[in-house]
Amino acid sequence: MRNKKLLRFTGILFVLLVVLFFTVKYLNQQDKPKQVKKKETIKGIQISTDFNTNSFSNKNEAIILKNLRLCDSTIDWSEDLNRPSCTPNFFRVFPLKKGLDIAQGCMVLMKAGVNHFPVRRFVIYEKEGAQMIQANGFIGYPIEFRPQDKNHDDVVIRFFERYEGQKYFYNCLFTWKQNRYQYVRCEQINDANIKPDKQAQVSAEILKILNEKQLVF
Repeated sequence: MRNKKLLRFTGILFVLLVVLFFTVKYLNQQDKPKQVKKKETIKGIQISTDFNTNSFSNKNEAIILKNLRLCDSTIDWSEDLNRPSCTPNFFRVFPLKKGLDIAQGCMVLMKAGVNHFPVRRFVIYEKEGAQMIQANGFIGYPIEFRPQDKNHDDVVIRFFERYEGQKYFYNCLFTWKQNRYQYVRCEQINDANIKPDKQAQVSAEILKILNEKQLVF
């Protein structure tokens, strides 16, 4: 009789321990903060502006430069900034849109000093009819392309100005709209992020500077 009572007590104790174990486990799980999946952001493509390491992927880039009359196609290679050859030591050519033949649209980055112009220029071209026309241009240079689905990439362009003896660099975002690149906002000044609550106001002021100093055209 005593053994039966002991066995019964042991069984009840075992059941209580099992219930207690799963109760504690459940409460611990409830206390843990739920992990929120981070939204995936599209990584931008950083752009090198070092012409010493630049190269052309094919002969079509030199042909485009020749047709745009940006260089002297009668010479194979030159180091003369005032008489540049159609070569990668002076120019960098990007397609206007992924998968688009550069003969239909391209972006050209020119080295500082080319054709007597003291700083780097970034010019956008698009074909209309039989001619390649200039969509717009910048007295600056691209530092990042941000891929956009089924559209032209957004581009971050770096501008420079000197004000009251101080140097200022502006990293500004542009997006393709109505057949040209249009200003969206300024994201950084001297590589420091602009605070979100000041973004709209500062971006408007920077756009005034870009227009007044003819850094966009």
